[in-house]
Amino acid sequence: MNTTIHAAGMELLGLTNKIALLGTIDEAGGPHLTFLNTIQGLGEKNLTFGQFCTGLSKEHLLQRPDCAFLALGADRTWLRGSARYTHQALAGPEFDEYNDKPIFRYNSYVGINTVWYLDLLGISDMYKLDALGVVFGGIRSRKIAKAVAKEENRALSPFSKTLCGQLGGPKFICYETAGGTLSIFPVVQAKPAGTDRIAIAGMPYGEELALIPDGAKVAFYALNLKMQNVLVKGIFTRVKKGYQIDITRVYNTMPPISGYIYPREERPAEVTDFS
Repeated sequence: MNTTIHAAGMELLGLTNKIALLGTIDEAGGPHLTFLNTIQGLGEKNLTFGQFCTGLSKEHLLQRPDCAFLALGADRTWLRGSARYTHQALAGPEFDEYNDKPIFRYNSYVGINTVWYLDLLGISDMYKLDALGVVFGGIRSRKIAKAVAKEENRALSPFSKTLCGQLGGPKFICYETAGGTLSIFPVVQAKPAGTDRIAIAGMPYGEELALIPDGAKVAFYALNLKMQNVLVKGIFTRVKKGYQIDITRVYNTMPPISGYIYPREERPAEVTDFS
């Protein structure tokens, strides 16, 4: 890992049309992923992100400030790193810069209300997504999914299952490394195995998948080009010719109401009084 943000990384982080994720540790001690494409570099050793809605990741940072991040560009180049939350601001040059961006300046109903500041702990070199590996990995993941399919709990809704199974759709996994830091990387090859599991072939990024211990808590994030997305949490285990995630929780990350939708008892309370 590099200790300063290189020029290529600064360029990627500065894009407004990138996919960017923030990894935090949740209240149960497991990883949590949030779509946060406002993450950008500030000098060589710092990062910021702009908050425009409230989700669990901000609560996590206040309690456990160490985090991870990943950014993926339209040209399939990506990077990742780790950081530590330090403070936030409700005004200032970074606040003005965020709200002057066209995506927020000309948006009549949402803007950046808070800027969060992070110290960089480490950042990777630039990677290129292995498109050919994704194709072959997707074929293998589909075979694994048929072998380990489980449908007892209906954890994934039909929409979420489709999202997790889309061909070539962006998908990512986050886990805690042996050193205690979070790591995020793409698993575009992953497929749903029924409604209660995710199957992942060890191609591409098999070396990294092999580092995740059996029984580890992981977070899995899937989205499409419409920015519809879903976050799945579960237990990672090895199976024949690959890996699986046994789903324990599903989190709706999309506004207006974010929250756990599986198990069902964790769903946000239904609003019935509009007075």
